[in-house]
Parts: sequence; C-alpha cells; structure tokens
Amino acid sequence: MKALSTIFIIIHLLSVAGIVILLLTQAGKATKVVPKGLTHAGLTALVAGIALVGIRDAQHHNNAAAYPVYNYGTIAAKLVVLVVILVLAFKHAKAESISRATWATLLGLTVLNIALAGTLK
Repeated sequence: MKALSTIFIIIHLLSVAGIVILLLTQAGKATKVVPKGLTHAGLTALVAGIALVGIRDAQHHNNAAAYPVYNYGTIAAKLVVLVVILVLAFKHAKAESISRATWATLLGLTVLNIALAGTLK
C-alpha cells in the first residue's frame, strides 16, 4: 500500500508541476492560449488526488497511529480549486487567445492549490 501511495504521489506532483510549467511557457508570449496538455494534466492530478485520499483512508483503517486522516476541509478546498482550473481550461481550450487575467487566474489558482497541499498532514 505504501508503494502504491508513493506512485500516486509522484503522478500527482508531476501533474501539478506540468500545469505550472505549461502555464509558465505562456508567460512571455503576447498572445496567450490554454496549452494543449493543461486539461490532461489537471484531470490526471484530480484522479491521482482522489486515489491518494482513498489510499490514506485504507492506511488509516489498518494503522490509525501511523496514518492520520487528512483534513477533509483542505481536501475539499483543493478539489474546488482544481475543478475551477479545469472549468476555465475547458472553457477556453479552443479559443484562439485568452486574456492575461484568465492566464493569471489559472496560474494563481494553481499556486493556491500547491499552497493548500502544504497544509495537509
């Protein structure tokens, strides 16, 4: 179970890093677009995050002292932030360009999601 948890953590971290990198590649461009892989990276982060919560619940059931339950308030906040990122990405995926405000919102929400992850125990 520990190995499976580690695999999903790596997948989740790489997915979130992918979102940040894809958004930062648009930083210097005059015409910003939603990068092609942003929705895929976001959905991968979502699935991996849900798997991580399920795995932690199973670990907690087997050994409550070693694996405390996650703070579900923080998990819910991360879920809402990621869903907003995905909605914005899907909404603007086929647009020829997005505004600087939309790009900054996507980047800011991603950074917020990373900051929320730092509060999980």
